[in-house]
Amino acid sequence: MGFLFRIVSSFFLSIAVIVAVIDAARSIAANAVSLTPLRDAALAAGLDLETMLAGIDPAGPVADFWPPITVSIASAPAILVFCGLALIFYAIGYRRRRDPRQALHA
Repeated sequence: MGFLFRIVSSFFLSIAVIVAVIDAARSIAANAVSLTPLRDAALAAGLDLETMLAGIDPAGPVADFWPPITVSIASAPAILVFCGLALIFYAIGYRRRRDPRQALHA
C-alpha cells in the first residue's frame, strides 16, 4: 500500500516540476515573478476546479468554513499545492528502514 502512495507522490511531484518550468518561463518573459494559480492550471488542463470543489458537500461545522477554504485553494499557486500533495502522499507511504545493527537494542 505504501508503494501506491509513493507512486502518487511521484506523480504530484512531476506535475509540480512541470508547473515550475512553465512559471519560470512566464517569469522570464514578463521580467517579473509569475505564479500560476491552481484555478488557471486546472482550466488549462480542461478541468473546472470551482465545480469540482463545489461538488464536495461537507457536513457539520466544516460546512460553514468550506466556501473560504475553496477560494483559498483555488487561488493558491499551483506549484505549492502540488508540492504539498506530494509531501503528504510521500509521508503516508514512507516506510522506515530498520538498522540491523540496532536490532538487539531496545
